Amino acid sequence: MIPYKAAIPILLLTPLAIWFWGIRKYDFMTPRAIPASELRPDFASPVNREIADELAPLAQSPPETETPSIPEIDPGDLMVSPELDEYMKDAHLGAPSLLNLAQRLQYEGQLQRSVLAYERVLDSTPSGGTSQSEAEAALAALKTSLPLWNADPAAATQIKVHLGTARTPESLSGALATLSELIRVSSGNLCQAEFQIITSPEPSQPLPALPVAMWLTMPSEDPEKPSFAVVTVAPKSDEELNDRLTHGLYRLLSRRIVAIDKLTPPPPLLKGEDPENAIVNKLTRLAWKQVLETPFQSLEAGPPIENAPGEEPSSDATENSEASGEEEVAQ
Repeated sequence: MIPYKAAIPILLLTPLAIWFWGIRKYDFMTPRAIPASELRPDFASPVNREIADELAPLAQSPPETETPSIPEIDPGDLMVSPELDEYMKDAHLGAPSLLNLAQRLQYEGQLQRSVLAYERVLDSTPSGGTSQSEAEAALAALKTSLPLWNADPAAATQIKVHLGTARTPESLSGALATLSELIRVSSGNLCQAEFQIITSPEPSQPLPALPVAMWLTMPSEDPEKPSFAVVTVAPKSDEELNDRLTHGLYRLLSRRIVAIDKLTPPPPLLKGEDPENAIVNKLTRLAWKQVLETPFQSLEAGPPIENAPGEEPSSDATENSEASGEEEVAQ
């Protein structure tokens, strides 16, 4: 056993000797640069160094994302009056191109052509999308400053609006005036309404508001043949009659556009949506023209138009009925 008087000096001198002869000259405080080859030996290889040199500029400045170019549509000869189907041949280029064209024409003061370009968005793009909403807003602002497409009221085509109801004709006068004006304005004076009221006996049990059956006949259609679309509106009060009949007209026209299958049909109205605004700004003049030119009774009936939320169920898409409009109301 080593005496403690000798052990203590040994414990003190041993680390001092190691420091003096071993690590006394080492610098532990100053950091040094370590070559990449010592940290990542593979990084120093020629192949990896070549890849690193190529990636270095990209790390400093990331590549710019290229925005897809929008095809530009030729506005045509601005000195020539356009047709109602103007720009329809270019509709396959998509809504961005049509909206770009419409905005260019609007900026240049070509408002009639601008409206036609906006209408092509409604006629050719998916129903209810943001592009259609943008086009509708623009049409609502522009149409008020434009003359009607057909300047001669005498040249307007008469369409017949049939109404079957137990109401008196006098009670319908306000709603008929509204429908007449909507048809004239929405069609650009291509159409004028003629009304036929078919009265039926008043029911023995009093109703809050008597229902009204509604259907349309174009000049090319036989009024004696059954219509494929009849809408029955049942307002909860007399004050609702005007709004419901306007909504019914929108559904009837939508039904015909669906059956023609050449244009994008207008979407069903949402609850609270103004049907008068929809008739003026969601139905294009080209759609009206095709409705006039296509006998609906010769077409196969397609899927029924859905009622808007809160609407009463309708007899839309009454097919192959042997009854006239008067008999349909009586059922």
